[in-house]
Amino acid sequence: MNRAIAYIDANRMVNALSAGIRRLFQRRDYIDRINVFPVPDGDTGTNMAFSFKVIYDAVRHEHDLGMKQLMRKIAHASLDGARGNSGAIMAQYFHGFSESLGKQSQMYAGDMARASLAGARASWTAMAEPVAGTLPTVLEDFSIALDEKHRQGVEDIRELLEYGLVRARESLAGTPDLLPVLKQAGVVDAGGQGFVDLLEGIWAFVESGEEEADAIEIGELLSAGSTSMEMDADAHRFCTECVIEGETLDRAAIMQRLEELDCSSLMVAGGNRRVRVHIHVNNPGEVYLACEEFGELHQQKADDMHRQHSLMNQAGRVAIVTDSGADIPLEEQERLGIHMVSARLNFGATEYIDYVTLQPADLYEMLKTREEAPKTSQPPVGDFVRQYDLLTGHGYEVMSVGLSEAVSGTTQAARSAAERFDGRVRVFDSQTGSCGEGLLAIVAAEAAQQGMSMDEIESLLTEYRPLNRIVGMPDDLGYIVRGGRVPAALKKLTDFFHISPLLVEKGGRFKLGGFTTGIGVKPAAMGKAVLRRMKQDATYRVLIAHGANPAGAHDLRRYILERHTRVHSCHITEAGPALGVHLGPGGLVVGYMPQPEQLN
Repeated sequence: MNRAIAYIDANRMVNALSAGIRRLFQRRDYIDRINVFPVPDGDTGTNMAFSFKVIYDAVRHEHDLGMKQLMRKIAHASLDGARGNSGAIMAQYFHGFSESLGKQSQMYAGDMARASLAGARASWTAMAEPVAGTLPTVLEDFSIALDEKHRQGVEDIRELLEYGLVRARESLAGTPDLLPVLKQAGVVDAGGQGFVDLLEGIWAFVESGEEEADAIEIGELLSAGSTSMEMDADAHRFCTECVIEGETLDRAAIMQRLEELDCSSLMVAGGNRRVRVHIHVNNPGEVYLACEEFGELHQQKADDMHRQHSLMNQAGRVAIVTDSGADIPLEEQERLGIHMVSARLNFGATEYIDYVTLQPADLYEMLKTREEAPKTSQPPVGDFVRQYDLLTGHGYEVMSVGLSEAVSGTTQAARSAAERFDGRVRVFDSQTGSCGEGLLAIVAAEAAQQGMSMDEIESLLTEYRPLNRIVGMPDDLGYIVRGGRVPAALKKLTDFFHISPLLVEKGGRFKLGGFTTGIGVKPAAMGKAVLRRMKQDATYRVLIAHGANPAGAHDLRRYILERHTRVHSCHITEAGPALGVHLGPGGLVVGYMPQPEQLN
């Protein structure tokens, strides 16, 4: 007969919670497959696994803390790591749990019952529109069961947990009766399933007393794929999150302000000094602007749920990732399923995310009107980890095409993230940027759609990387000088002689490639420079990026197409923020490379 458990201390809590998290990780793929509410994007298991991985990393060695300290640490980590609806709900549960505990070093049955009930009730407050039949329902039924058992005089925590698990299973089984979309799909609530799986792992540990291996590595999590489900065409596109920090935050006021936006799935979790916002919108920038009214923003992210959903039906088994240093037309990104990790840009104290909270058109207007020089920074390693995990979680291998390591730490950040995935993610240094990086990413994506393997795609990229060329011309050299890409003496020289420089790219850096008479961008001069370097008997891909200068881009394309008869494709796109801060308004960049023979 198993002995009664009179109390839980930090050591027992860490070991039990770790066992539960391991169980949750093992069940991640199944939870992803049953995810239908609020959006069938197949990521609830992934989100819960990531959220609890942050908790695990924060407390795995904290065996000697008091229970109040430990639960505060768990609450803080859960807020930091919260991903998706389920992560935000669990963060609020742990916050309520932690706040209700006294300062004792041990937690007894009554303490646990009261704290869990407080956490469950708090979890409902994270949701702008609480929905029965979801994770808070299972949390509350579990917690009510603990409270009922304790009120009956039970002081054995083992008996409380056993009864609570039985009730949690029953509650989960009943979620389809409360939420019609679950019954229609023939599944239970995915978030509730994740919580029950966590409890199952904790209970197995309590019963056996055996500890499993310490490490929980994201790279060990392989997926069996996700169920194909239809997404509502009117659903909001971006799952947007951020953390707000301040002195006296009012969660209700923040929620009320965000409800004014065109949004869904709004959740605000946390306390009066730190809250996490989770919301579905079409314009993430509006969210960040609204949140800035209340405090300082951190951990901004916006995941494209439409792109995530498209993974379920994407051709091939190799997915292509690049960063926003690559300029690629949106229609090509969507046609080929190219995934982009965004860099950051700062104007003063305000941080923007490329293509998410800062669109190219807005950037060029700001460059004209703002006095301070913007600064770019590479994406956080965590952004790459999140993207790679999403893709490998759907069964894909990943080829990540990165901005030249000679000019940015972006590709090194991608490599650091890739190390966690046991060879299923490879990072390829494009040794270029802008249109050059974009062309290589497009070629890689087309190769993947044709069914090429990782080795074949990497070989193809290696073969054509040295044949990839870029020519650029700013309309005003001042922007690229201010960004430190060319010396200030060059601007003085060109101004004095009334000439414009033609810039050629080498290893990701622009070098002087010649001059043309007159000040300002000259599409014809750029076209001549490109045609001099293109062989007339070879077929080329061409990609043109412009800084709010579509007319100039079309003139350049016309010049090339009228004089070279073997152009496979010649796309035009607006240069993104990563290039735009240096190119400036009016500038043009053109990339070109031979058409790979290996592609149909």
